[in-house]
Amino acid sequence: MVNIASDLGAATRAVSGISSISVKNGRQVSLGKSNIDSMLAGTEVNNQLLSDLVNLIDCVKEQSQNFPKIAEMLAIEDSKMTF
Repeated sequence: MVNIASDLGAATRAVSGISSISVKNGRQVSLGKSNIDSMLAGTEVNNQLLSDLVNLIDCVKEQSQNFPKIAEMLAIEDSKMTF
């Protein structure tokens, strides 16, 4: 049987990998003089998705800061158990 226990180091390493993710190379798209409806709609969808992606990444980064704290609390509980 395999023992399963919380690993604060693993949680911290996972969070450090998340903190390096960014979308700083993302650019809003502009078509200039195009009047093709599907192209205009595609531009609008792209620009909205880019904004949503930035918000999602920020949210994941913020929530990931809780993982080491949770792992630490679970590790304390794990230390009270005998396998």
